[in-house]
Amino acid sequence: MKRAFTLIELMIVIAVIVTLMAMTFRIGGIGAESEARTITITRLQRLENCLSGFHAAFGCYPPVKLHGNRSFDGQEEPIKWENEGQAWEWVQRICKTQPVACRFPFPQDMSPYITELSDLIAAAAGSGEYEEVFKDDMQEWARAGFKSAGDTSVEGKLKSLKDKVLWSDLKLFQYGVMSYLLPRYFVMMGGSSSFYEGGYAQWMQNNQKPSDPFTGSAMAWSLVYDWVGEYRQGQKNENIVKLQMMPSQAVCARWLPNLEGICKCNLSRVLFGVDIKSSDSRDGGVFDSSDIEYMAPALYGACFSPDGEGSHTDQYLLDGITVNDGWGEEFYYCSRAPYQSYTLWSAGPNKKTFPPWIAQDRLSPRELELKAKWSSDDITHMSN
Repeated sequence: MKRAFTLIELMIVIAVIVTLMAMTFRIGGIGAESEARTITITRLQRLENCLSGFHAAFGCYPPVKLHGNRSFDGQEEPIKWENEGQAWEWVQRICKTQPVACRFPFPQDMSPYITELSDLIAAAAGSGEYEEVFKDDMQEWARAGFKSAGDTSVEGKLKSLKDKVLWSDLKLFQYGVMSYLLPRYFVMMGGSSSFYEGGYAQWMQNNQKPSDPFTGSAMAWSLVYDWVGEYRQGQKNENIVKLQMMPSQAVCARWLPNLEGICKCNLSRVLFGVDIKSSDSRDGGVFDSSDIEYMAPALYGACFSPDGEGSHTDQYLLDGITVNDGWGEEFYYCSRAPYQSYTLWSAGPNKKTFPPWIAQDRLSPRELELKAKWSSDDITHMSN
């Protein structure tokens, strides 16, 4: 006759199983952490190669203009350091005053897909099924829907802001690091033609008038816009060759292979034969998923209000390209005029960091405490 297990024996077996499971999960966590760190370091090195190539070509590192106030003083409201969550919101904005991402209007042919996406999100928010995804003002925004930045309705909303130059006033383009490392015309020209030719000061102030690479004669932005349209349609003609041979665009081919497969994009991007779009799920774009819950993270930060007042009925989506670290967070960049050095860093696994340009002797004990806590696991690369 078979002897049954005693209670003590059963408890020992269960304890052994639990211990083995804990060890398995811990090993799995260590493996995931190691993978994220490897991805981060590799991408930092590849971005460093691009930045070195840019410096060799232009004599400086990307001269990204400040997108906001980079000091603790003069913010829209005082930073409440005792509230760690609120303090991080402000500190993150300060750290991103020289953003890595570039943002720009979606191509006009994407308008039907954006309208469909808007309807899908509005229905999901209205049903209450995704309460955790659409919190606070996101719910109101989703119910109101949004428009493509290529739509004439958006153009009309921006008319009153046409003469504004700062990105924070207009919010139609964002000239981050990637706008310097990528062939800007191929990537950022796609919305309404009036955004470029005789249009909004933000484009005109940040882009030199193009020249014909064959003759050297000045060209109208409308002509370049038409050529970009032909390129997007897959045409191969002399116009596309001229577009690719423009010095400001052609020079990017030198370092573009370093960006292969590491960029977070909403649309597939093949530039000079290099596909820069990442296939990693951590780098998903707005259109990479049909599931609202997975789509939502890509929507945060992609929707803008042209009046800067945070109103929901006139918001619209912008396309964008950036590079994330292994934890799915955007890298940080800092370079001061005359842009002969830079700091490029990841916030690490805790996803928090601290502005490296603020001197420690100017920090309060609470600020020093948060700096030590948040930046303890940062991964940093600096120029030589």
